[in-house]
Amino acid sequence: MGERAKLSDKVVAALICPPGQKDAVYADSDLKGFCVRVTAQGSHIFFLRYKRDGLSQRVVLGTFGKELTTAQARKKAETLRGQVRDQRDPIAERKAARSAAVEAEAAARAAAASSTYTVEKLIAQWTTHHLAERSASYREATPKSLRDALHSWRTAPAASLRQADAVQLLDEVKAGRGPIAANRLRAVARACWGWAVKRGALEANPWEATPRPARETARERVLADAEVADLWKAAESLGHPWTPIVLTMLLTGQRRGEVAGMQWAELDLDAALWSLPGERTKNHRPHSLPLPATVLGFIRAVPHRCGAVLVFEGARQTAPSGFGKVKERLDAAMAEAAKRAKRPLRPWTLHDIRRTVATGLQRLGVRLEVTEAVLNHVSGSRAGIVGVYQRHGWDKEKVEALKAWEGHVLSLAQGATELSKVVPIRSGKRSSQGG
Repeated sequence: MGERAKLSDKVVAALICPPGQKDAVYADSDLKGFCVRVTAQGSHIFFLRYKRDGLSQRVVLGTFGKELTTAQARKKAETLRGQVRDQRDPIAERKAARSAAVEAEAAARAAAASSTYTVEKLIAQWTTHHLAERSASYREATPKSLRDALHSWRTAPAASLRQADAVQLLDEVKAGRGPIAANRLRAVARACWGWAVKRGALEANPWEATPRPARETARERVLADAEVADLWKAAESLGHPWTPIVLTMLLTGQRRGEVAGMQWAELDLDAALWSLPGERTKNHRPHSLPLPATVLGFIRAVPHRCGAVLVFEGARQTAPSGFGKVKERLDAAMAEAAKRAKRPLRPWTLHDIRRTVATGLQRLGVRLEVTEAVLNHVSGSRAGIVGVYQRHGWDKEKVEALKAWEGHVLSLAQGATELSKVVPIRSGKRSSQGG
């Protein structure tokens, strides 16, 4: 410690570090604990020394000349000295202030980021990163349905949507499109926001605790033979590309997205074979399907534009969209046919076509394993250990099954509704499960 003197700008400027030392400390004679440290490099640093709980503490005030004058340093030291007399800890308070400043800055950055993380950006990121492994049709249809339902929120910050807002949106969808559509919105939005929460982009999922709009049970709707005939006739009135798409669904039992997204590269027309890669199927398993003659005719009738990827191109050379409007047209035509026949038309969905094909194949005596192979459906006979070791593709059986189903559907479309007129398949022992 150097000699005591009242520190002033003139005095401090004249202080030096003795030769051979790294630094020297000079205390002020008037204000207890007010000091300046002079380094061998010539810096003059003011600080206040005090005791807290018997331990010596030091608070740096700043550098002479660069940050403050001696008078300014003295004033700061007097303020801190007053805190010490009031049983306060200047160092602890300074650390708390710095911590609060850091937290405030982080909160400001988070608020800025939150304001730019809109619902549209959330949906886009979820589609790109989370839905990358889903089928092309699902990646296209699911985000679109979410955007449509949340159209008034697309530019709003995703974090600004609260549970009450989610409930109101579900109520609106339920009133306008029905409880099942509201259930679908809740499931998709809940998954989307939940994904963002897991990534740390959002803190809460407003859809998590929303009430389910309706309780659903497994669907069992299967179109009757007369309804299959009405569906065929109704589909014929749709025009290209919807006529071949709907009728291909009816003749093969494949999912609507798979049919609408059919690609020329997936087809071997000479072998009448359609090979779907795993990225285009719901269960991510490659699927090979023999094409019935009628479906092959649909495909051959499509003009093959040079460079075209899709068989059934939409207006913008993309997969056709608008299944909802197509379903409305089918409903109207089928309702009119049912009215003429004096029978009711119960509600049905496009997915019920797939169930109708499965049921129809079973009625025709097709083995359960073959039906599941046709539908690329891994359950029942192909699940578990059987699915691991059973690698028989049922290629021949699938050809026979789809040929029999095609004959049945065509006979219905031509006015024959008696299933007994179709010769059942009897290839192999029938499954005890009705296959």
